[in-house]
Amino acid sequence: MTSRPVRLLVANGCSYTRGAELGRAEDAWPALVADALGIPWVNLGCDGGSNRRVVRTTVGNLDRLAAEHHVRVEDVLVICMWTGLSRHECFTRARDKGHGFRPALPDELHWHRLGKWRIQMKDRLAEAYYRHLWSERASLTNFALDWLMLDGYLRSRGACARYVFAWDVLRFDQDDQSRALLASLDPAAVYGGTATHSRTSFNDEITGRFPLGDMQHPLEEAHAAFGASMTRWLRTQGIDTTPNRC
Repeated sequence: MTSRPVRLLVANGCSYTRGAELGRAEDAWPALVADALGIPWVNLGCDGGSNRRVVRTTVGNLDRLAAEHHVRVEDVLVICMWTGLSRHECFTRARDKGHGFRPALPDELHWHRLGKWRIQMKDRLAEAYYRHLWSERASLTNFALDWLMLDGYLRSRGACARYVFAWDVLRFDQDDQSRALLASLDPAAVYGGTATHSRTSFNDEITGRFPLGDMQHPLEEAHAAFGASMTRWLRTQGIDTTPNRC
């Protein structure tokens, strides 16, 4: 590890990261963490987004975002909030017109979100995916591989990578392969101190403590509390705007 300052926060995840049902993007936890650290921020979160989308858009936009903010990739703090393992995506010529916020990224609307919540919308792609392609074991293994490869990529580029769970997304029984892959990740980079279970999460920390929106998303008080907790954790690791170890 080398000492260097953090000068930009890039956060990615689903609606829990984006801040669905909040009045302003500035009230979501990524903005609150960045403000506490005194650095600019970019929120790549997407309503209904999958972990595969997190990997795709983080890798695909890292260099562009660093250049736009006139910082080196080595000065970027990337925080990924993992979401439900059953979600996925596929590329289509038609534009994805499903509900929820989509960030303004190249070709983003041609990436069709696949989620069980879309079956209720009579989404034929989602119906086919869950009927013929999805399995619990495959989702665990694919997630573990995605995480391992993303972490390796970010470390190879010198970015400071940290991870957190939106809720208990690893509640499924793990097979030997997925367990071994997750165990090879650095637990110190994960909020909660482990990559093999997700019982420490945004949802776990706010459940029963703060009101939720009509669609059961965390609201301003919950984001403020979680953002403060995340900031404290980052600072215990020496991550700040002063030279740090990542």
